[in-house]
Amino acid sequence: MVKEYATLQEENKERSLGERQEPMTGVPREAQGRPLKKLSFEQRVQLRKQYTARIPRWRRPLVGYLFSVPLIVLAWGGNALLSLALGRSDANFLSAFLLLPVLFVALFWGVGSSVVTVLFSALLLHMMQFRENGSNMLDWQSAIQVLPFVVAGLTIALITALRERERLKALAAEQELQEYAEELEVINHKLEDTNQLKDRFMSIASHELKTPITTIRGQAQLALRRLEKMRELSPEMKGMKQALERVNDQTQRLTSLVEELLDVSSLRAGKVELRKRCCDLAEVCREVIEDQQLLSERPIQLVLPEQPIKVLIDKDRLAQVLVNLVSNALKYSAEGSPVELGLKREEHSPASALIWVKDHGKGIAPDQLSRIFEAFYRDPDAQASSAKGLGLGLAISKEIVDRHNGRIWCESEPGHGSTFFVRLPL
Repeated sequence: MVKEYATLQEENKERSLGERQEPMTGVPREAQGRPLKKLSFEQRVQLRKQYTARIPRWRRPLVGYLFSVPLIVLAWGGNALLSLALGRSDANFLSAFLLLPVLFVALFWGVGSSVVTVLFSALLLHMMQFRENGSNMLDWQSAIQVLPFVVAGLTIALITALRERERLKALAAEQELQEYAEELEVINHKLEDTNQLKDRFMSIASHELKTPITTIRGQAQLALRRLEKMRELSPEMKGMKQALERVNDQTQRLTSLVEELLDVSSLRAGKVELRKRCCDLAEVCREVIEDQQLLSERPIQLVLPEQPIKVLIDKDRLAQVLVNLVSNALKYSAEGSPVELGLKREEHSPASALIWVKDHGKGIAPDQLSRIFEAFYRDPDAQASSAKGLGLGLAISKEIVDRHNGRIWCESEPGHGSTFFVRLPL
């Protein structure tokens, strides 16, 4: 288990290093910062095949080529009928009528079919002018009269080509997004597996550590009790007693760390069931303060409402949250600075109870506030201080508050202390 976890950690480290070492200069990027992919010729062909496969069969280019000639004939017939209706044989609206097949073909069959339609229409228009004027078909002065129609038709074809290009780009973007989504899904599964493996490792390691630590502590306490019963101790026995006291203190610290590891793994795995019952929050706060004052021998201010605030909570788990917050406030503030624990009812909808723990320590930098509730995270000031810990207390507190459908957050300003808030629904 340990070897597998270490291997996964090493792979993630190598992957992250590889991503960071990727050259950033000279790479075209999107507005979102992703590198743009250059499509090869084979990819473009494949993309066009996918685009063609999405459209109905009657809109395939070959159908457009076949329909172009009948549409041109219909346009020519429409011009003839209009001339008859007007009673003027010299009326000629053929160029305007021939633009209709170009538009129709461009709309439904794309740029290739529209260009063929333009060429056929220009040839018909040139032939009609030759027949009416009796000029030579190869005469450039006669042929140049068809130029405005050709320009108009090719403009329509160009607009169609641009529309097709945008559709292909949209299809390419959709395909790329699909690839990104699949890649992210794979990465997400790997991260979930790694996270589950980490939690399993923490749980197994904590259980394996707890038994020998408990045995060592028990033996040290037994030896200390025997030494305390002795009336006089030799210098060697006094040194042994001091060593046993250190062993007892360190094993007690290790026991608390192991219990924190077990709490984190159990809460994340959803193995902890909250035993909720209606309790008075003021009474819970009062009990926590009494215990912390005895342990720390420091005064703690308590601000409580006159009326009791009844909440459906797991009393032991919420007391654990308050102990974490108060002990942190005592740990990271000067010896003589005050620490305050307060409680009040908030009547706005929905009604809730607000608990706060305020200290006058160094405070927390704004860029660290969003990370202090992460497991194993300690801000730089805490790491530099003499205070010991794994950075699990606030993570455990957040898990417990979240399980109560509450919210925990911190407001702080460097040099002016910190205030931690816990809001619980009533």
